[in-house]
Amino acid sequence: MIEEFLRKEKLAIDAELAKYFNNLNDSEHEILLKDFISQLKEFILNKKAKRLHSILLIAAFIGIVNPIYLTEQIEQIREVSLAVELLHSGHLIHDDLIDNEEQRRTKPTFHIQLKKEIERVYKNLEFSHKEDIIEMYGRDMSILGGTHGYLLGLNILKSSTFPDYLKLLAINEYTEAMDFLIKGHIIEEYMNYHNITMTLEQYLNIAEMQRARLLEKSVKVGAILAKGNLHYQIRPLSEAMLRIGQAYAIRDDILDLKEDIRRKIKKNFVYILTIQNSNEEQSKTLNEIYRMDELSKDEVKKVELIFAETNSVITAEHFSKNLVSQGKNYLKDIYPDLNKEQKSFFNEFSDYIYMREF
Repeated sequence: MIEEFLRKEKLAIDAELAKYFNNLNDSEHEILLKDFISQLKEFILNKKAKRLHSILLIAAFIGIVNPIYLTEQIEQIREVSLAVELLHSGHLIHDDLIDNEEQRRTKPTFHIQLKKEIERVYKNLEFSHKEDIIEMYGRDMSILGGTHGYLLGLNILKSSTFPDYLKLLAINEYTEAMDFLIKGHIIEEYMNYHNITMTLEQYLNIAEMQRARLLEKSVKVGAILAKGNLHYQIRPLSEAMLRIGQAYAIRDDILDLKEDIRRKIKKNFVYILTIQNSNEEQSKTLNEIYRMDELSKDEVKKVELIFAETNSVITAEHFSKNLVSQGKNYLKDIYPDLNKEQKSFFNEFSDYIYMREF
């Protein structure tokens, strides 16, 4: 059931995004802004994007709204769901820039995309500091592009046709999501530049801010616009998504483990577990390897062996599974319950987070 719902809604959201950017382009008269909009469109309309935040918003709405109003409101809620997709995309643009990532969903990240675009403009020109200027252009325009994504999403909520009191509540959740994303970035970068070793508690706090909160706010906006009951429907659904969002982050770390070792990433959940459970010799080996400029296959295997010896991967899997179980328990507390299909969807989505292999 979940695969079909994800596939169907992703297609619908992709179509809505294409229509949205076409309308945005048509309404803009400044030629340079039109070009910038086309750059954002190219990045955001990546076919490999899962659109999970928009889908969760829609699923929460469908699960709670009075069924007699669903047919006339389904297109409306799909349009509104673009708000959280644009917020998520803005966050990805900033995240990729800060981490100096070069690829996102098998295509160039936004700052790399912009660098390639300006390189074509400057191709036949020679001047001093050309490479520095190209680098600065990608950086500066990505800072603006990510922020613009946040504001575009906010404008979608503001211009929707839902009652004003519901929009105000939804906007409040949206701005709180922005706040969490930014604070999560600040804490992570502060720890990085001050060389502060991340604890499990700090990891889970950052995972909540940067991953779980946007999932939670997505379902909360959908539930609010469906006129859900705050205490008996919205709150348990929100608590469920917070646990599932943290499980999502841990599962990502498990899936990305070999690449994170190769890149000497220390904010991986498995690495943090290993540091806490390693003996003196294992800790010394890890420190020596992670100080190297580049890791060979043998060094990567040594790190993987230490992860295995400390049972860190197995522990991470159990931790993730336990968070999913906690999320499912909160789903049981929803009353009046979600409609049957959406109840199944959220339970299946919980398992999907834990079992996925991509």
